Amino acid sequence: MKKRLTKESAFNELQSMRNQLKDIIDKKYDGIAEQFCWDLNLNKATISNFLLGKKDFRISTLKKIAESLGKRLTISMESK
Repeated sequence: MKKRLTKESAFNELQSMRNQLKDIIDKKYDGIAEQFCWDLNLNKATISNFLLGKKDFRISTLKKIAESLGKRLTISMESK
């Protein structure tokens, strides 16, 4: 069952992704984000901005990050 996201819960999900990503970089990459970025073909500044919550991101970027966490990113639209 899909869970509905409010603005607050969407923010919490992104924060959870950030925390999980930090854990992966610390554990699998000895805290070196650069190697993680090379492995996923992502710009180091993009990952840095994501981890710091500095900007909005393209769906393709969020998808790559979600996949690195063993998750699937889903997006849906509903009528008002």
